[in-house]
Amino acid sequence: MNSLKENFDLDNMEVPEEIREYIKNTPKVPKPEILSRKAAEKLALSPFSPNTALISIRDTDAEAIRLKNRPQWMLSVAFDDIYWDEIDDYEEDFTFSKEKEEQRIKEAAQKIADFVADVCDKAEKIICQCEYGQSRSAAVAAAVREYFYKDGIEIFADDRYCPNKLVFRLTLEALRKKELK
Repeated sequence: MNSLKENFDLDNMEVPEEIREYIKNTPKVPKPEILSRKAAEKLALSPFSPNTALISIRDTDAEAIRLKNRPQWMLSVAFDDIYWDEIDDYEEDFTFSKEKEEQRIKEAAQKIADFVADVCDKAEKIICQCEYGQSRSAAVAAAVREYFYKDGIEIFADDRYCPNKLVFRLTLEALRKKELK
């Protein structure tokens, strides 16, 4: 995908300064697509379109996604889909370390930010995938859209998704530390 500034020779065109600035500052990063594991595996039965990047998220106890064909770039991370407000509902014998899981998500968010930084000026398509394509992948897609387009709220407003707020926050923080664009 070419950016607007690559499609036009702005130096040799009469273009108002506001439009010139808009084109210069338009993100090159495509808005991410959100898929479930099943949908991503089905998509991978055929070759991916060129310059596709896939962020694959799985549970810590799940196998990595199995793809017949692989995209040009792929990141696989593992962390569980935990909502902190539900933790209190578990019985006392629940053996879960909130700090450990938050650290795991934070490390994954950093890997995601690094991956996005690596592919943001090359990828024509970014796919975010998790088990059901509703929570973790939606949160990552929302963070990427919020960072580059300031419209991540659109994913939160879409009834098909229930983005994990912690994943969103940690991924957005990691992207902001990278200072991309």
